Amino acid sequence: MKKHAALPGILCMVALILFPDRARGEPPFTLVVLPDTQCYCDTRHAQSAKKWGGDLRRYFFSQTRWIRDNVRKLNIAFVLHEGDITQTDYDDEWKIAAKAMALLDGKVPYCLCLGNHDIGYRKTGNSADSYSTANDRKTRFNKFFPRSKYQNLKHFGGTPGKGLDNSYWVFTAAKMNFLILALEFKPRDEILAWAGTVARKHPDHRIIVLTHSYLDAQNKRTRSGYAVDGNLGEGMWKKLVSKHPNIFLVLCGHVLGEGRLTSKGDAGNSVHQVLCDYQGLKDGGGSWLRYMTFHPEKNRIEAFTYNPALNTFKKGPSSRFALEYKMDLPAPKPPAKQ
Repeated sequence: MKKHAALPGILCMVALILFPDRARGEPPFTLVVLPDTQCYCDTRHAQSAKKWGGDLRRYFFSQTRWIRDNVRKLNIAFVLHEGDITQTDYDDEWKIAAKAMALLDGKVPYCLCLGNHDIGYRKTGNSADSYSTANDRKTRFNKFFPRSKYQNLKHFGGTPGKGLDNSYWVFTAAKMNFLILALEFKPRDEILAWAGTVARKHPDHRIIVLTHSYLDAQNKRTRSGYAVDGNLGEGMWKKLVSKHPNIFLVLCGHVLGEGRLTSKGDAGNSVHQVLCDYQGLKDGGGSWLRYMTFHPEKNRIEAFTYNPALNTFKKGPSSRFALEYKMDLPAPKPPAKQ
């Protein structure tokens, strides 16, 4: 019996080598997702104020104030805004957004992607509802969220141009390296090519794709819509998301409601694609947001839908769910070239 006394110790050493994250019991960490905030910033035509009876900007501030105040409690590693930051790409609307997001400066890293309401605004008639969006890629976003504000931060990765219309960001949580690709509304082919290059250059990073329109409420990838050229969900899947084994999560808004889809990439890796957009609810969303807590020891991501203004959770399988994701093994690497 004595010759087996060292066996438990040997097994523990093997576990530490093979499964370092799980064996060392890394604590959970959280990502917070901000869906479409356009109604909170809607001042040019004030459609939301007319519909809901008052200025709604307080809900944007309740979201970011809650995030700021719960960074330590939830171990929040990053905040991701899914686009439609504003309603009509208007200076006053951008000022609201910039002031709300500034509550996070120096507290927790964050990034934003552009939605259709953030670009290419065009008036089409005399009524407040007579306008269209995403007619082109002109935006005032970079005036209020300039690259110069973020480029020296340790989490900033880079951009393909001078602005933050497209960007990538990095962070480490539970001893794992993560990378976020924040991509424009309907990313152009050249942007998807740039994103693919970033992915290939970071094979040891676990990649999240953040973009505005990707999935619909029927759990299908979007395919068409809007004048501006580019790729919606299905095009992004074929040209980028499915091709890189370390992409594991896509986050999007745009379409009212909630949805999710898990698909297999070209390398057989699972990719979770998740939609949330609450602007159709009372008060243009009324402060609802999504947060996702990663549990390394359980290989699981738990998603919650929470309202800071009401201090309540949204129930139901579309609002409260879990995603399986292996965190006890290294990030998947691209297959060796033959």
